[in-house]
Amino acid sequence: MRRFWLVPLSLIALSGCEPLMVGAGLVAANEIINEQDPNFAAQNYAVADYLISQADTYIDRDDLILAEPLTDIQAPEISTTIAKLIPEQIGVRLSQLGYRLDLSRVATSGTTSYVRPALTENRKPDFLITGNYLRRTNHDIDIKARIIDLKTNSIVAVFDYSIYMTRGVRDLSTPKPKIIRTTPTQ
Repeated sequence: MRRFWLVPLSLIALSGCEPLMVGAGLVAANEIINEQDPNFAAQNYAVADYLISQADTYIDRDDLILAEPLTDIQAPEISTTIAKLIPEQIGVRLSQLGYRLDLSRVATSGTTSYVRPALTENRKPDFLITGNYLRRTNHDIDIKARIIDLKTNSIVAVFDYSIYMTRGVRDLSTPKPKIIRTTPTQ
């Protein structure tokens, strides 16, 4: 009887090792824990590099670029975290490349204040980072990033891409309900 219990106990003890029994086959433990979680900063930095390679002939280093939150195609009146996070990271990368940015509308934390232009300038932006996104079922999110020249209202750079829908991405891209108090009309 003791030998009979040793096999299940040994499987429990060894379950912390790399191979893990799931159903009839073996699955690596890191495949269960990490669900292809995308590295947002790396992806968005690459998007920024691609966008600026298209817009470089239009944008000077002295021009001011304003980042706006992305628009959720399914709920345009509601903002989500991912709507601010993507243009914020694109803007941070552009500032690293030497461009002047205003990220005040997309700042998700207080750490981006170093890319905000001086408040005494009262200067209007020359270019706009904007775009939209669409949550497609449970598979991925389609993102359309744009840089627009505000003087001519023309698009000077475009990049469309998709992000795999993980739990984290779903949480960032799902609108949070807000309670709004209204007063009755008389």
